[in-house]
Amino acid sequence: MMEGNVQLEIRQGAFRYHDGPVIFEDVSFSLRAGQVFCILGPNGAGKSTLLNCLANLFPLQKGEILLNGQPMHTLSRREVAQWIGYVPQSQDPTYGYTVRDFVVMGRAPYISTMQLPKQEDFEKADQALEIMGIEHLRDRPYTDISGGERQQATIARVIAQEPKIILMDEPTSSLDFGNQLRTIRMIRSLAQRGYAVVMTTHNPD
Repeated sequence: MMEGNVQLEIRQGAFRYHDGPVIFEDVSFSLRAGQVFCILGPNGAGKSTLLNCLANLFPLQKGEILLNGQPMHTLSRREVAQWIGYVPQSQDPTYGYTVRDFVVMGRAPYISTMQLPKQEDFEKADQALEIMGIEHLRDRPYTDISGGERQQATIARVIAQEPKIILMDEPTSSLDFGNQLRTIRMIRSLAQRGYAVVMTTHNPD
């Protein structure tokens, strides 16, 4: 796919926790639609912290983040959520929602407070389940599926969110070799669909 406009840009970003040491500094890069950007480094290097900043969960101490040319700090959380989807490194299930209900939660940026998902939202969720090839899990409790299947469901939830950018924190870390290859192919497929993807890993392979 041809690369599109710049979707995400960070300029001279720096972050530290309160009075602690600097976690990262002078980070600058840009990402276009259809690109995959990999952040490689050992555990504890600050990769997840950088993703949290890109996801608008932590504020930068220095520098700025732009979404489609707009400073992120000028956008509401709902607007940022319509641009960025986040797949964390692990999911700890608490409630036994069905996989379909879990995925439809990705529609939250488009649903008003106290409003229930509409038929269109469930259709988006079903499409995302089909894209990930896990439509057979739709009625299973999220708490009863495997870790790899939960990761796939989480990615489906992000697809249902319809962001322009997908952030993935160590998406292959807890998978066996076969599932690692499938995940890398899936990430390539997401880029071919036009998503801009940022992923972290500690594994040079």
